[in-house]
Amino acid sequence: MRFRWDWLQPVMHAPFVPTLGPMPPETVGAALFDAVLGVALTGGFLPFDKDRRWTATKDERVLVGDVVHTAAETIVPAMSTRGGGLVKVYYYSASAPDLPALARLGQRLARSHNARAGNRVVWFSDRPDGARGRVMVKRFSCADERPVHSVQPLTECPAAGTFGAFADEIGPEGFQFLYQRMKTGHQDGPTLVTVADDRVVGAVGPLSTVAGPDGRAIQQPAYFAVHPAYRELGHGRSLWRASMAWGRARDAKVKVLQALRGSAAEGLYVSEGLETHGYVCHT
Repeated sequence: MRFRWDWLQPVMHAPFVPTLGPMPPETVGAALFDAVLGVALTGGFLPFDKDRRWTATKDERVLVGDVVHTAAETIVPAMSTRGGGLVKVYYYSASAPDLPALARLGQRLARSHNARAGNRVVWFSDRPDGARGRVMVKRFSCADERPVHSVQPLTECPAAGTFGAFADEIGPEGFQFLYQRMKTGHQDGPTLVTVADDRVVGAVGPLSTVAGPDGRAIQQPAYFAVHPAYRELGHGRSLWRASMAWGRARDAKVKVLQALRGSAAEGLYVSEGLETHGYVCHT
Protein backbone atom coordinates (compact mmCIF):
# COMPACT_ATOMS: atom_id res chain seq x y z
CA MET A 1 0.00 0.00 0.00
CA ARG A 2 0.94 3.65 -0.31
CA PHE A 3 -0.06 6.51 1.94
CA ARG A 4 -2.04 9.52 0.75
CA TRP A 5 -0.95 12.88 2.07
CA ASP A 6 -4.40 14.39 1.54
CA TRP A 7 -5.60 11.83 4.09
CA LEU A 8 -2.63 12.09 6.45
CA GLN A 9 -2.06 15.83 6.56
CA PRO A 10 -5.37 16.79 8.23
CA VAL A 11 -4.75 14.33 11.08
CA MET A 12 -1.04 15.03 11.70
CA HIS A 13 -1.32 16.82 15.03
CA ALA A 14 2.40 16.28 15.67
CA PRO A 15 5.30 15.46 13.29
CA PHE A 16 5.72 11.98 14.75
CA VAL A 17 6.37 9.03 12.45
CA PRO A 18 5.93 5.40 13.61
CA THR A 19 9.26 3.72 14.51
CA LEU A 20 11.16 6.96 13.79
CA GLY A 21 9.67 9.25 16.43
CA PRO A 22 9.61 13.05 16.13
CA MET A 23 10.87 14.38 12.81
CA PRO A 24 11.34 17.90 11.40
CA PRO A 25 7.79 19.01 10.47
CA GLU A 26 8.75 20.05 6.96
CA THR A 27 10.05 16.53 6.19
CA VAL A 28 6.92 14.64 7.22
CA GLY A 29 4.77 13.50 4.33
CA ALA A 30 3.34 10.44 2.64
CA ALA A 31 6.76 9.59 1.18
CA LEU A 32 8.29 9.32 4.65
CA PHE A 33 5.50 7.01 5.84
CA ASP A 34 5.97 4.95 2.66
CA ALA A 35 9.69 4.71 3.36
CA VAL A 36 9.02 3.37 6.88
CA LEU A 37 6.80 0.65 5.42
CA GLY A 38 9.40 -0.06 2.75
CA VAL A 39 12.03 -1.17 5.28
CA ALA A 40 9.62 -2.79 7.75
CA LEU A 41 10.17 -6.33 6.51
CA THR A 42 13.94 -6.01 6.01
CA GLY A 43 15.22 -5.19 9.50
CA GLY A 44 17.16 -2.36 7.91
CA PHE A 45 17.33 1.31 8.79
CA LEU A 46 16.45 4.46 6.93
CA PRO A 47 19.60 6.62 6.69
CA PHE A 48 18.33 9.15 9.25
CA ASP A 49 16.95 6.66 11.79
CA LYS A 50 18.22 7.59 15.26
CA ASP A 51 18.34 3.92 16.30
CA ARG A 52 20.98 2.91 13.78
CA ARG A 53 23.62 4.28 16.19
CA TRP A 54 22.97 1.46 18.63
CA THR A 55 22.44 -1.79 16.75
CA ALA A 56 22.89 -3.55 13.43
CA THR A 57 19.18 -4.24 12.83
CA LYS A 58 16.01 -2.28 13.45
CA ASP A 59 14.10 -3.45 16.50
CA GLU A 60 10.72 -1.72 16.21
CA ARG A 61 9.06 -2.53 12.89
CA VAL A 62 5.67 -1.76 11.39
CA LEU A 63 3.25 -4.68 11.15
CA VAL A 64 2.55 -3.89 7.52
CA GLY A 65 -0.39 -6.24 7.06
CA ASP A 66 -2.32 -4.61 9.90
CA VAL A 67 -2.07 -0.96 8.76
CA VAL A 68 -5.38 0.86 8.31
CA HIS A 69 -5.36 3.98 6.12
CA THR A 70 -8.55 5.88 5.29
CA ALA A 71 -9.64 9.48 4.93
CA ALA A 72 -10.92 9.39 8.53
CA GLU A 73 -8.08 7.65 10.34
CA THR A 74 -4.71 6.01 9.98
CA ILE A 75 -3.67 3.17 12.29
CA VAL A 76 -0.08 1.94 12.13
CA PRO A 77 0.73 -0.96 14.47
CA ALA A 78 4.38 -1.73 15.16
CA MET A 79 6.22 -4.22 17.32
CA SER A 80 9.42 -4.03 19.33
CA THR A 81 11.05 -7.29 20.41
CA ARG A 82 12.75 -5.82 23.47
CA GLY A 83 11.60 -6.95 26.90
CA GLY A 84 9.69 -9.90 25.51
CA GLY A 85 7.92 -7.89 22.81
CA LEU A 86 5.70 -4.81 22.87
CA VAL A 87 3.07 -3.84 20.29
CA LYS A 88 2.44 -0.12 19.78
CA VAL A 89 -0.66 1.05 17.95
CA TYR A 90 -0.03 4.50 16.45
CA TYR A 91 -3.29 6.34 15.82
CA TYR A 92 -3.84 9.43 13.65
CA SER A 93 -7.29 11.01 13.37
CA ALA A 94 -9.11 14.30 13.65
CA SER A 95 -11.44 12.61 16.15
CA ALA A 96 -10.71 11.47 19.68
CA PRO A 97 -9.41 7.89 19.76
CA ASP A 98 -11.68 5.02 20.72
CA LEU A 99 -9.20 3.76 23.29
CA PRO A 100 -11.04 0.54 24.24
CA ALA A 101 -11.26 -0.50 20.58
CA LEU A 102 -7.61 0.38 19.93
CA ALA A 103 -6.57 -1.47 23.08
CA ARG A 104 -8.43 -4.57 21.87
CA LEU A 105 -6.59 -4.32 18.56
CA GLY A 106 -3.30 -4.06 20.42
CA GLN A 107 -4.16 -7.03 22.60
CA ARG A 108 -5.07 -9.14 19.58
CA LEU A 109 -1.83 -8.24 17.82
CA ALA A 110 0.21 -8.85 20.97
CA ARG A 111 -1.28 -12.34 21.25
CA SER A 112 -0.75 -13.18 17.60
CA HIS A 113 2.88 -11.97 17.66
CA ASN A 114 3.67 -13.40 21.11
CA ALA A 115 4.45 -9.95 22.54
CA ARG A 116 4.76 -10.76 26.22
CA ALA A 117 5.16 -7.13 27.30
CA GLY A 118 1.67 -6.36 26.01
CA ASN A 119 0.57 -3.35 24.01
CA ARG A 120 0.35 0.43 24.06
CA VAL A 121 -1.79 2.93 22.16
CA VAL A 122 -0.04 6.12 21.00
CA TRP A 123 -1.99 9.08 19.64
CA PHE A 124 -1.41 12.78 19.03
CA SER A 125 -3.02 16.08 19.87
CA ASP A 126 -2.57 19.78 19.28
CA ARG A 127 -3.52 20.43 22.92
CA PRO A 128 -1.60 19.55 26.10
CA ASP A 129 -4.57 18.07 27.97
CA GLY A 130 -3.67 14.56 29.09
CA ALA A 131 -0.50 14.46 27.00
CA ARG A 132 2.64 12.63 28.12
CA GLY A 133 5.09 14.39 25.83
CA ARG A 134 5.54 17.64 23.94
CA VAL A 135 7.15 17.57 20.47
CA MET A 136 9.58 20.48 20.23
CA VAL A 137 11.74 21.85 17.43
CA LYS A 138 15.01 23.75 17.71
CA ARG A 139 16.15 25.71 14.67
CA PHE A 140 19.82 26.65 14.72
CA SER A 141 21.04 30.20 14.21
CA CYS A 142 24.16 32.29 14.74
CA ALA A 143 23.01 32.86 18.34
CA ASP A 144 24.01 29.26 19.04
CA GLU A 145 27.69 29.98 18.39
CA ARG A 146 28.33 31.40 21.88
CA PRO A 147 30.90 29.41 23.88
CA VAL A 148 30.02 27.87 27.24
CA HIS A 149 33.20 27.68 29.27
CA SER A 150 31.74 25.67 32.16
CA VAL A 151 31.10 22.68 29.89
CA GLN A 152 33.76 20.30 28.60
CA PRO A 153 33.98 17.01 26.69
CA LEU A 154 34.05 14.00 28.98
CA THR A 155 37.29 12.84 27.33
CA GLU A 156 39.01 16.06 28.47
CA CYS A 157 37.46 16.21 31.95
CA PRO A 158 39.74 15.67 35.00
CA ALA A 159 36.73 14.24 36.84
CA ALA A 160 35.91 11.72 34.07
CA GLY A 161 36.46 8.87 36.51
CA THR A 162 33.27 9.87 38.34
CA PHE A 163 31.07 9.50 35.25
CA GLY A 164 30.18 5.89 36.09
CA ALA A 165 28.89 6.90 39.52
CA PHE A 166 26.91 9.73 37.91
CA ALA A 167 25.37 7.28 35.44
CA ASP A 168 24.38 4.90 38.24
CA GLU A 169 22.78 7.64 40.31
CA ILE A 170 20.87 9.08 37.33
CA GLY A 171 19.73 5.56 36.42
CA PRO A 172 16.93 5.44 33.86
CA GLU A 173 18.06 8.52 31.92
CA GLY A 174 20.18 6.25 29.68
CA PHE A 175 23.66 7.11 30.85
CA GLN A 176 24.20 3.63 32.33
CA PHE A 177 23.67 2.23 28.84
CA LEU A 178 25.99 4.83 27.33
CA TYR A 179 28.65 4.23 29.99
CA GLN A 180 28.67 0.48 29.30
CA ARG A 181 29.14 1.21 25.60
CA MET A 182 32.04 3.52 26.40
CA LYS A 183 33.70 0.81 28.47
CA THR A 184 33.49 -1.66 25.56
CA GLY A 185 35.10 0.82 23.16
CA HIS A 186 32.10 2.13 21.22
CA GLN A 187 32.58 5.59 19.73
CA ASP A 188 29.07 7.05 19.61
CA GLY A 189 30.02 10.73 19.59
CA PRO A 190 31.16 13.20 22.25
CA THR A 191 29.46 13.56 25.61
CA LEU A 192 29.64 16.98 27.26
CA VAL A 193 29.70 17.32 31.04
CA THR A 194 29.62 19.85 33.86
CA VAL A 195 31.54 19.39 37.09
CA ALA A 196 30.98 20.49 40.69
CA ASP A 197 32.67 19.31 43.88
CA ASP A 198 35.22 17.42 41.76
CA ARG A 199 32.60 15.16 40.20
CA VAL A 200 30.48 14.99 37.06
CA VAL A 201 27.04 16.39 37.90
CA GLY A 202 25.48 16.85 34.46
CA ALA A 203 25.87 15.41 30.98
CA VAL A 204 24.49 15.51 27.47
CA GLY A 205 25.44 13.04 24.77
CA PRO A 206 26.35 11.33 22.63
CA LEU A 207 26.21 14.23 20.18
CA SER A 208 25.82 13.48 16.49
CA THR A 209 24.34 14.85 13.29
CA VAL A 210 22.87 13.09 10.27
CA ALA A 211 21.43 14.15 6.93
CA GLY A 212 17.65 14.21 7.29
CA PRO A 213 15.02 13.24 4.71
CA ASP A 214 15.45 16.58 2.94
CA GLY A 215 19.27 16.46 3.05
CA ARG A 216 19.69 19.09 5.75
CA ALA A 217 21.73 18.18 8.82
CA ILE A 218 19.67 17.12 11.87
CA GLN A 219 21.17 17.04 15.34
CA GLN A 220 20.03 13.69 16.72
CA PRO A 221 18.52 13.07 20.15
CA ALA A 222 20.90 12.68 23.08
CA TYR A 223 20.68 11.65 26.71
CA PHE A 224 20.49 14.74 28.92
CA ALA A 225 20.43 14.87 32.71
CA VAL A 226 21.62 16.77 35.77
CA HIS A 227 22.15 15.07 39.12
CA PRO A 228 19.15 15.83 41.39
CA ALA A 229 21.39 17.37 44.06
CA TYR A 230 22.74 19.92 41.56
CA ARG A 231 19.61 21.03 39.72
CA GLU A 232 18.41 24.64 39.48
CA LEU A 233 22.02 25.82 39.49
CA GLY A 234 22.36 26.45 35.74
CA HIS A 235 24.01 23.15 34.77
CA GLY A 236 21.16 22.10 32.49
CA ARG A 237 21.07 25.38 30.60
CA SER A 238 24.84 25.38 30.19
CA LEU A 239 24.81 21.83 28.83
CA TRP A 240 21.94 22.61 26.46
CA ARG A 241 23.64 25.71 25.05
CA ALA A 242 26.97 23.94 24.69
CA SER A 243 25.32 21.08 22.80
CA MET A 244 23.62 23.60 20.52
CA ALA A 245 26.96 25.29 19.86
CA TRP A 246 28.36 21.87 18.97
CA GLY A 247 25.54 21.30 16.49
CA ARG A 248 25.81 24.77 14.98
CA ALA A 249 29.55 24.26 14.42
CA ARG A 250 28.68 21.15 12.39
CA ASP A 251 26.07 22.91 10.27
CA ALA A 252 23.04 21.39 11.97
CA LYS A 253 19.86 23.11 10.84
CA VAL A 254 17.26 21.57 13.12
CA LYS A 255 16.82 19.35 16.17
CA VAL A 256 13.54 17.67 17.11
CA LEU A 257 12.86 16.17 20.51
CA GLN A 258 10.11 14.92 22.76
CA ALA A 259 10.01 16.46 26.24
CA LEU A 260 8.20 14.81 29.13
CA ARG A 261 5.26 16.99 30.17
CA GLY A 262 5.93 18.78 33.44
CA SER A 263 9.64 17.95 33.45
CA ALA A 264 12.49 20.35 34.13
CA ALA A 265 13.70 19.71 30.59
CA GLU A 266 10.38 20.86 29.13
CA GLY A 267 10.60 24.11 31.10
CA LEU A 268 14.17 24.65 29.90
CA TYR A 269 13.26 24.09 26.26
CA VAL A 270 10.31 26.47 26.48
CA SER A 271 12.51 29.16 28.05
CA GLU A 272 15.10 28.61 25.32
CA GLY A 273 12.51 29.41 22.66
CA LEU A 274 11.90 26.01 21.08
CA GLU A 275 8.81 25.66 18.92
CA THR A 276 6.00 23.35 20.04
CA HIS A 277 4.59 21.11 17.32
CA GLY A 278 1.92 19.07 19.08
CA TYR A 279 1.69 16.55 21.89
CA VAL A 280 2.06 12.79 22.31
CA CYS A 281 -0.38 10.74 24.37
CA HIS A 282 -0.24 7.07 25.22
CA THR A 283 -1.86 4.46 27.43
